[in-house]
Amino acid sequence: MMRWMSLLSWRGSLPRDLRLLFFSLFLWTFGLGVFNYVWSLYLAQLSASPEQVGLVYSIGYVAAAVSMIPGAILANKYDNKILLIIGWIMSIPVPILFYFSNTWSDVIPGLIILQLSAFNLPAMNAFIGQLSDARKMSSAFGAVYSAFPLGLVLSPLAGGLLLSWFSIRDLFWVSLALWTISTVILLPLKRQPPSVVDTKAPLLELPRSRQELTILVYLVGAAVALSITSPSFLPLFFQDQLHLSAVQIQLLGSVQAMGGGLFAILLGRWASRRNPGSTIASTLLLVAGGSLGIVLVSSPLLVAPMVFLLGGARAPSYVSYSLLQKMRQGKSRAGQWGFYLTFEQLGFVVGAFIGGVLYTNNHASVLIITSALFIILALLAGLRIRKVPPAVKSTE
Repeated sequence: MMRWMSLLSWRGSLPRDLRLLFFSLFLWTFGLGVFNYVWSLYLAQLSASPEQVGLVYSIGYVAAAVSMIPGAILANKYDNKILLIIGWIMSIPVPILFYFSNTWSDVIPGLIILQLSAFNLPAMNAFIGQLSDARKMSSAFGAVYSAFPLGLVLSPLAGGLLLSWFSIRDLFWVSLALWTISTVILLPLKRQPPSVVDTKAPLLELPRSRQELTILVYLVGAAVALSITSPSFLPLFFQDQLHLSAVQIQLLGSVQAMGGGLFAILLGRWASRRNPGSTIASTLLLVAGGSLGIVLVSSPLLVAPMVFLLGGARAPSYVSYSLLQKMRQGKSRAGQWGFYLTFEQLGFVVGAFIGGVLYTNNHASVLIITSALFIILALLAGLRIRKVPPAVKSTE
């Protein structure tokens, strides 16, 4: 963990409020990671088929998608701090609903609430962008968002240890405690009220350049590619094909999260100094290799490095967020977040649905299709995404 802290360069790069946001997001994702990698196994225990697992994930992603544009509108009208806290509070009762579920369909109300809490993502992106140095925007986004994979590094280990004494259902109480604490951490944040530019912004802002359209296509494509395999069907693959236990799957979840954290931090730094398109492309080729490698190896020890590489799949999206934020400097702070994040979440919907169909017919097909899609996206990023010069922030 000290290595991660060193990579983040806390004292020099992140202001106090972004450090608080990082720690809150870290604890929240720690609570998620306690059960996240065995979530599909829990659904299977509740008699869900692979198609029904995909359906549950798709319903959750739809809920997140419909919250993005309203979330962006709210981010332009109200204090970002308040929106962040409300989103965190919404997630607190969800573990209780999961605990008392008796069938796979019983989890849907809690999952919808959990995904609707993501309405504050536009506010969070705007919050990070407003407090970041324009010259180090990619690094700031990478550092804060690295809390998500870093929170998932140790939590599956904790979840795996707890599974030695308790059931998957009991893990939800741990999540409840951690999500409550993470909400309290946000209380000292300074207010970030909207500016005149924000309050007068149109309700919906569409892409206005070829670069913005390319990033939109990339974000949707990456969401589809990842959700075909992970997080819904990768644990099932490990259980069905490699015959791994829930504890072993939790351990591989930690490896995947470790890859995600390292890629998020390093890719953010590299993209600040180099051509972001080629940096994204190089990462995606490694991710594609990891996805295909999981199919080709049969030993848990040999699978681990492949899973580590697959963990980097989300890191390029954080770089894309930083590029969009640079394009929107001087304009509304939520800008196109609602539009972009809506379509990104719809990509997760499509991917989860496709994954359910593919997995039922051939377990390995989900990983093969994911690998092929990431190779295509690497070509798109390498050819069409370019560095964005920092714009002057609006003082209105």
